[in-house]
Amino acid sequence: MQEESVSLRCTEGGSNKVYQAELKQDGSLWVVNFAYGGYGKTMKTGTKTPSPVEYDVAKKAYDKLVKSKKSGGYKPEGEQGTDINTVDDKVDSGIRPQLLNEITEDEAEVYITNDLYCAQEKYDGERRMIKKEGSELIGINKKGFVVPLTFECLAEMSFIDADFILDGEDMGSKIMVFDNLTPGYAALQYKGRLKALGLILSKQALDDCVQVVPTAWTTEEKRAMFKRLKAENAEGITFKHITNGVSPGRPSSGGGQYKCKFWESASVFVASWHPTKSSIELDVYGDDQQRFLQPIGNVTVKPNQAKPPVGSIVEVKYLYYNEGGSLVQPELLEIRTDVDPSECLLSKLKRPKNV
Repeated sequence: MQEESVSLRCTEGGSNKVYQAELKQDGSLWVVNFAYGGYGKTMKTGTKTPSPVEYDVAKKAYDKLVKSKKSGGYKPEGEQGTDINTVDDKVDSGIRPQLLNEITEDEAEVYITNDLYCAQEKYDGERRMIKKEGSELIGINKKGFVVPLTFECLAEMSFIDADFILDGEDMGSKIMVFDNLTPGYAALQYKGRLKALGLILSKQALDDCVQVVPTAWTTEEKRAMFKRLKAENAEGITFKHITNGVSPGRPSSGGGQYKCKFWESASVFVASWHPTKSSIELDVYGDDQQRFLQPIGNVTVKPNQAKPPVGSIVEVKYLYYNEGGSLVQPELLEIRTDVDPSECLLSKLKRPKNV
């Protein structure tokens, strides 16, 4: 009896999808986990074994799962696959990233025309830092807890002959990095940190697993990036003060780093599953004191999406919130494991402008 994992990819019919599966020991029993999504996107995760089972049962489920995907056009990317395990115990790395305050599209014009700010795409993934110290490589989420890195990322980054702490966004099959938090660099101006980041990564010929984000510096470049990202229906754009150092956490206001989202999303609770439909009821805390839960409608769970358990936190894309009603045109994005319950607030939901 041994653990197994595989990473599969399907490019048939113009598609570009990734599916990963693992057979993993859990105490004296076994589980079968999976992750899937578009290539370059954040992976959705789930399990074929809601509770651990005997090895023979798990092995049969794993083999059946892999066989079904291969017959559906998926081919192995590498039998070692990708590490999609969760960290059993929360290990605090002691490292915190700088979080961005939000601005509107109208407010973005101020930063587009200000030469002290550069611009980058806001990626639709999960915040991920990469720390290398000697031979040890770990991933860190936005809350500062240690999380797994993909096998491909571990293989690439381990050959860099330097210690570092990089900050970026995990897109599932690649990590887009945009800051250098390495001791000795964090106090530098952002423009200098970005230059040093490029030097660190240039020491090793990297594949597509880790990439430095493209940056726009001039007003013309920033305006062109803004228009392009809007046209591509990207999540948004960020603006960063080029002379600022790193300030861990989210400032109550200002802070020198801002995000402008082109569509709205919210972190919300899964209240319950609909008894007859493939949809979930959603809740948020009704005020900042978190004294009561407020229903905000429901959202459909698509057949290819992992089923979020009741009580978990999910990210939902939507148009706006009808006061006293529900989210308009909601779309389930993913299960969130890096969001605190205190962030699921009614006050954060976007209302129509004419309200």
